[in-house]
Amino acid sequence: MEERVNDHNVVQYHSKKTPKIISDREFLSRIVWKKTDRGFINVTCPTECASRVVTDSFVRGKYRAAYKIERKNDMETTLELVANPDVGGSVPTFIMARMMGRQLGRVTEVQERFQAMRGLEEFDAEDGRAVGEVLCTKTLTEKHPQKGEYRQSARMRELFKKYRALTDVSRKYEFFEPMMARVVRNTLKPGFDVKTKLCDVSAKEGETIGRGLALAIACNLTAEAGVNEWIGRYRSLGELDRAEEWFRPMLVVVARRLLGEVSWGLKMRVSMGAGLSILDMATDIFVMWVYMGKEETKGYGDSLLGMIVAGMVLQLVLVFAQNKKTPLKMLKEMLIVMLGVKPAVDCYRVCAGHEMQQHHAVDPQTELVATKMIELVAESIPGCLLQLYVLLKNKNLVSTTTVGSLIVSALTTGFISASISFDYDVDPAKRKESPEFYGYIPDGGCRTVIFGCMIVNSALLLLTRSFSAAMLMLVNKSYFALYLVGDMALYLGVKAASGDFHYWLPVDSVFGLFVSLLRRVIVKTITDFTGVIQFRNYPDMGGLYWTFNMLLTLAASFGCVWIGEGGTKEWEMVTMTSGAWVVTFGLFLFVMKKEYRRTFFSTKSGKQKAMDHFLQGKDDSAKKMILKYNKKQWLKIRGEVKDWVQANWWRWEEEKPVWLTKAWIAKVPADMVPLEAEQAAKDIRATARRRSKLRIGIGVAREEVAGGQVQPVN
Repeated sequence: MEERVNDHNVVQYHSKKTPKIISDREFLSRIVWKKTDRGFINVTCPTECASRVVTDSFVRGKYRAAYKIERKNDMETTLELVANPDVGGSVPTFIMARMMGRQLGRVTEVQERFQAMRGLEEFDAEDGRAVGEVLCTKTLTEKHPQKGEYRQSARMRELFKKYRALTDVSRKYEFFEPMMARVVRNTLKPGFDVKTKLCDVSAKEGETIGRGLALAIACNLTAEAGVNEWIGRYRSLGELDRAEEWFRPMLVVVARRLLGEVSWGLKMRVSMGAGLSILDMATDIFVMWVYMGKEETKGYGDSLLGMIVAGMVLQLVLVFAQNKKTPLKMLKEMLIVMLGVKPAVDCYRVCAGHEMQQHHAVDPQTELVATKMIELVAESIPGCLLQLYVLLKNKNLVSTTTVGSLIVSALTTGFISASISFDYDVDPAKRKESPEFYGYIPDGGCRTVIFGCMIVNSALLLLTRSFSAAMLMLVNKSYFALYLVGDMALYLGVKAASGDFHYWLPVDSVFGLFVSLLRRVIVKTITDFTGVIQFRNYPDMGGLYWTFNMLLTLAASFGCVWIGEGGTKEWEMVTMTSGAWVVTFGLFLFVMKKEYRRTFFSTKSGKQKAMDHFLQGKDDSAKKMILKYNKKQWLKIRGEVKDWVQANWWRWEEEKPVWLTKAWIAKVPADMVPLEAEQAAKDIRATARRRSKLRIGIGVAREEVAGGQVQPVN
């Protein structure tokens, strides 16, 4: 302490010993604090003092910081920290980053102190998330576990003693601590069923239950879906999830952390996504090389090259629609497309839990599915069709290599199309949003059977459809073109007649019309050749039309063989593949939850589905889904939506529900925002447009400690 002006104004001196390669540092700062009506404000800034002049012994640094502690209510306190450390001289960036981390760590220390004091009766969802982070953070105790004890068990032992709420949980449920110790060990081993009630689960059974989470995470696209499957598998966990609101949020945080720490987790998923894309492209390039090596098939090699280029062009269109408000971000995404790694990047974003940004048109999962669809319609499907056409026309090219390449391409296509349906259905958010449509895949071992059926089903339909179409093209390519145009016109006509032509994507003007047409054509083509189960959804084809389309596709396949005057082998081929498709699809229907079979005959339109979110929504979190849809789909109830927004806006501003994000506010039409809040909404939209500009801050971090809970302050 160098100087004390009064109890609220002091000058402090600090000196720091550093490694020999760096000069020692000193800081001279004035600290001023003041009590306000609702809390305290503390400001630290550099100053000068006659007793501490600058010398050659130390390099004088500067430290600027401000704390604001404000009471929100009887249970919540907000702590904001702004820090700008400058150690002076030339210091490597990583040292500055570490110093900044330590400074901001003070907020976490405060959070942990208050979190440990909270009892189980006070715990809510945010407490669960905070504890989830703690359970995955290594401690000093686990470096020296007791004999025969795993490191993770030592960590749980320490944390369950330190945190009052965890102590309460372990007293209430004796299996909880050993279960969580087994969870954080995170070894990929098969779990076993435990059907015991929550009140009777033993510590040993808790370990058995805990080992099942790793496999559930590995078998799902997101941590949330893995947790959902794990909870659904065990009766006791389902009871615990219904009894304790903090339980699932805690597990989701734990699962996300574990997913990024193991070799079979996030890295494997991204590698698999990239690997499948590369494998599919590699087979196309190999076949292209074979075709270009022969004079009579050289033109087909050029066609395959054109398909790859078309795929990239469509991905660039997707990037433009997703990021058109942020030019620099759009250029970065376009570079990712040109490098051929967009599928892997999209997969990483979904697996890592990235959320939708203000400037985005759709969420990351929808973008990932759109990328997969482009791969299917631009490369996989036409590539398979072209290969079969060439093999039927040039029998001398038939070999183990070319046939093997064709089978690999079909199975890869089947995997991609099956993963679209699977990932959507097991997503907890989708099941909560549309329980009448999502949830047909049962929990447990049946998931593997379902997924296998969908892969084989799509691969068989692709081979059947491509083979019959190739035979028709051999007779006359115009016949095939006329059939495609007529079939597509029928589908588009039905959509237009029902007033459901505009797709749900929130893209307006002429470009929106183009996107709707493009999406309709892509969905119809993919369904014709792979039968993606997801596309029976109301905004896509609709259940009844999807079923009609499958029957029409199979009938057309036999018709193409008949027109192509196929011989015995050709009839056997199409009969065998279509028959196998019927068998695998029948097995799929048998294994799926029977109450969802009616979705294959639903006549509900995408427009009706969009309006149902609002008209049948039980609360604001359900009604708010209406604004993610194209405005043309809910034009009929626009006045009701406007009244709802304006009547509840200020209540939302006060209560701050979790869904009231900047991304959602940016989608609210300007005329629906109350006049007093219009400028704030405009600022948010303007911010979304300026996101692409590179801005280098001074390392400002603000965190909110609400009742011992750390939350980012946007």
